[in-house]
Amino acid sequence: MPHFPNGTTVVLVPVQSTLPLEDGSWPGLSRTEEDALRTMDAELEFAFGERRSAEDWVLPSELSRVVERNPTLDIKPERMAYSPLLVPIEDRKYIPEPLHTQLRTLAAFFDTRYVVVPVRLTVETESTDGARSGSAVAYSGGDAVAPAQRAYLLTAMIDIRRSDVLWLGEFVGEPGAADSGALLATLASQVAAQLAP
Repeated sequence: MPHFPNGTTVVLVPVQSTLPLEDGSWPGLSRTEEDALRTMDAELEFAFGERRSAEDWVLPSELSRVVERNPTLDIKPERMAYSPLLVPIEDRKYIPEPLHTQLRTLAAFFDTRYVVVPVRLTVETESTDGARSGSAVAYSGGDAVAPAQRAYLLTAMIDIRRSDVLWLGEFVGEPGAADSGALLATLASQVAAQLAP
């Protein structure tokens, strides 16, 4: 994974999408898809806010405030045309419209070329056959063991001036119980630690 130059402004846009859990509920103990997305944004804000190396980052709340002050732009940072970022990099040579213009406009507000797009949040049950690092979680009330859950965040690092996806991959949180708020917190910590070391 590439690293951004020290002292460079990087725009972190809001998480763009998520998928429901196997039982139809949403990640982060949320009632709706929108709540799950904003919960993940809040966890990312907290994790980046704890890191001195992230002091030059523009976080989702600041980005949203700037866009709200410029309503003629007709850009919603939390709902961009992110779907081209769901395919592997080798299948794409450039960032297509309208996503390219959306990202370039957001980056221009902060005179930077670097944008990070959290594309999709998922929470999956760890399999017991070792796939996706299978593990289990013991309930505190007894000896019962339940399959662990783990949160993933597909993320793109972009140099928008070159229309280049520098990196597209998944960050992975720690395993935990399905009803644990820590699932998204550990994921956010991993994202911040790796992007702003």
